[in-house]
Amino acid sequence: MKALSASKIKKAQSCSWSYWATYHLKIPDKSNDGASRGTICHLIFELLGDLKHREIYDEIILKDNIYLCEPIRRLVSYHAKKLNVNDEENLQLINDMTLSGLHFDFFGGKNGKPDQSISEQSFDITTDEMGKLYRVRGFIDKLFLYDKGKRAVIRDFKTSKKVYVGSEITDNLQNLIYCLAVKKMYPNCKELQTEFLFLK
Repeated sequence: MKALSASKIKKAQSCSWSYWATYHLKIPDKSNDGASRGTICHLIFELLGDLKHREIYDEIILKDNIYLCEPIRRLVSYHAKKLNVNDEENLQLINDMTLSGLHFDFFGGKNGKPDQSISEQSFDITTDEMGKLYRVRGFIDKLFLYDKGKRAVIRDFKTSKKVYVGSEITDNLQNLIYCLAVKKMYPNCKELQTEFLFLK
């Protein structure tokens, strides 16, 4: 059974040929600077989400520049060169977007101390509801669980220029899939909140 994701469904809805070329013919999408910058930012968020790296997080916040923290400078330098986004403009954008994500309640404390803080929570769920059998899978950038799993905050970091408008806010497919996934993984969860953080 084909696993669905928000990006797959969105691509199929916008252009069936593009969907066929990507997921059946396996023609790779041409990457761009924005996607490469996003890859690096997400990597930093995943690493710093681990509490054993709290000192590195604190150093970055204190200095307000990711490149003044040597381990992160080396990490970004390696990946930026590999992804061909190591020019001055791209490096500055990586710094600015990463700082935006780190400054925005990175450890989920504004809603009280979370019981769990999970970076890159993966899910692969098969469900049968109202006679429809389907499978969804994906990753949640940050998941915070409170009150013994009864409350959850889902956070997704966005590195694109375009912010959500209209139905992208009121009927967001990615949000619906994330909420379904959390409800299936944590059945005691009664209250869900989703945050799309646009880093630019």
